[in-house]
Amino acid sequence: MRRWGLSIPSDCVLCSGNAEFREHLFFGCGVSFAVWGNFMFRASLTPPLLFMDCLTWVLSPSRDPNISLIIKLVFQASIYFLWKERNRRLHDHASRSSTAIIKEIKVILTAKLDPLSRRSEFDAPDNSLLSTWFRYFN
Repeated sequence: MRRWGLSIPSDCVLCSGNAEFREHLFFGCGVSFAVWGNFMFRASLTPPLLFMDCLTWVLSPSRDPNISLIIKLVFQASIYFLWKERNRRLHDHASRSSTAIIKEIKVILTAKLDPLSRRSEFDAPDNSLLSTWFRYFN
């Protein structure tokens, strides 16, 4: 954005600790680490720390198809809500805690996974997307 001539801070607006660049914003920043790490630690997963490596890992993070789908959704939601939080702080001068961001992601993903779980009539209730979500991630 700075290359386009926009006047924005060069430091990360989420933590003010380092220069803002993709690796830091989504994986190195304390706020993003708290958000992304919350879900990964709950599921006992250790994704790569570099953005491009993580993109490859997200394609097939688990042998369990439910866990793989949920990780893809968590990854997308984390990126989206971290960018949204960055813009909120930059443009609205308002901020939320990582706990609030995590809570919002949980609400959104629970709402997304519920109808997906209902679609699959053949899965046992304890093997649904929603039960996997609550067992490992929520």
